[in-house]
Amino acid sequence: MDQYLIYLRKSRKDRELEQQTGTYDTLQRHRDTLTGLARQRSYHIAHVYEEVVSGDTIAERPEMQKLLAAVETGAFVGVLVMEIPRLARGNTRDQGTVSETFQYSGTKIITPDKIYDPADESDEEYFEFGLFMSRREYKAINRRLQKGRIASLQEGKYIAGTPPYGYQRVRAPHGRGYTLETVPEKADIVREVFQLYIAGSPMETGTAGPMGSHRIADLLNRRGVLSPGGLKWTAAAVRDILKNPTYTGSIRWSYRADKKQMSDGVPVTSRPINKDAPLYKGIHPAIITEETWVAAQRIMAERRHPPIPGEKRISNPLAGLIYCSHCGHSLVQLPQGSHGAPLLLCPTAKCPTVSSRRDVVEQALLTSLRQWLNNYEPSLTQAELMRHSCEDGIRAAEIQLDQLRRHLDALKGQRENLYDLLEQQVYSREVFLERSHTLADRIADTEAQARKLEAHLEVLKKSAADQTALLPQIRHVLDIYDKLDSSAEKNALLKAVLDHVVYSKSVGGQWRESDLTLFLYPKLPYVR
Repeated sequence: MDQYLIYLRKSRKDRELEQQTGTYDTLQRHRDTLTGLARQRSYHIAHVYEEVVSGDTIAERPEMQKLLAAVETGAFVGVLVMEIPRLARGNTRDQGTVSETFQYSGTKIITPDKIYDPADESDEEYFEFGLFMSRREYKAINRRLQKGRIASLQEGKYIAGTPPYGYQRVRAPHGRGYTLETVPEKADIVREVFQLYIAGSPMETGTAGPMGSHRIADLLNRRGVLSPGGLKWTAAAVRDILKNPTYTGSIRWSYRADKKQMSDGVPVTSRPINKDAPLYKGIHPAIITEETWVAAQRIMAERRHPPIPGEKRISNPLAGLIYCSHCGHSLVQLPQGSHGAPLLLCPTAKCPTVSSRRDVVEQALLTSLRQWLNNYEPSLTQAELMRHSCEDGIRAAEIQLDQLRRHLDALKGQRENLYDLLEQQVYSREVFLERSHTLADRIADTEAQARKLEAHLEVLKKSAADQTALLPQIRHVLDIYDKLDSSAEKNALLKAVLDHVVYSKSVGGQWRESDLTLFLYPKLPYVR
């Protein structure tokens, strides 16, 4: 049976109308229109794609990406859409992608007014012209929108989404748009952050000296104050407040504007910091004075650390391998400890895990690896048992895969019968769409399970052939490790046989017995 798809998307005008009326549901009205058209023409609808996010390009519209992927297969006769501009209003590249996808797959575009056949030259030209005109309309709307934003900024209104910490967004007085209003308890926290950063607090620290962002975050967390995200404070969250000129009564715009550039023939979007972003005088109240702002920026400029050299080499053979058992962070290396040797320590502030000399951890890891190898090497009897276990697993997986494939065939048969029930009026349009969605989800889930099981079966078959292949590699590591001079070579050698190592140590030191424990996770063949 021929299958069709439906694609629904709101335009800016639709959103404005919904905001004005409060009851108008664009997607529902369009859904009713297109499903009614499908029923009238006896189209079998395989799936309905509903775009609920706003995006100017295909990359920002996930449902459009899924639609194009489905159209590429050539398995669908046509796509039902309200009008051509709903498909693509992006740049020329996006329009070409949409046009070529439908053309090469031979998929028709069906609107309530006309059916566009990509095999027909006149329809193809009309379709491409429709995409071109929709792009021009989009650019005109976008220009008006940007002019409106700049006009609002010049009037001192707040046009961004989430307000900064310490403010809430409210309707602007005597006109359209929004401005900011202080939240007293949070505004006090903002003032305190600037005060602590500039002069410190004798009550909290015992000295009037300035505090850094890490200490300020720690102080706020000890007092149980929630961060802007509702979680614990971090040094980055504190610095974001210290860098935000909104607290002086100004409005910053285009500070992290999207910047698009080509990289290897692919457009890449980044959001670099624009230090020259324009400031506008806002109509909202300031939380701090201009003098406080200038003082904080001067201190921040003086406290900046020098940049890290671009040319770096691995000096730690255990880099990216050792993880803290308490907090899960990767251990980092300090250049030199009190014994003249590099130290490994957890970078998490106030983590109870005790540091160790790197050479001590390195030797403990090699010793543990040698012990694990001796314990793991199987006897001939054990190897035979492991081989039989793998063969049993392969047989069980093949039986399960066969059952999944038969179940998938049955689901596809139900999908073929679904539209017959709609034509016989056994199902209403609403029930038909609901059952169609449910059936499509079940088919997708079953196909995903089958793919996962097929991959697992391949792993089982591979494991049956080389289940002990890791053992010679580990012997090789132990044989040549001490003969290598390069930390990078040692690191690569260890990562070839180890997934990661968990480091545990709560006591120890120069004159005390250490409780250092390492938990090794070798890269064993995956058998389940």
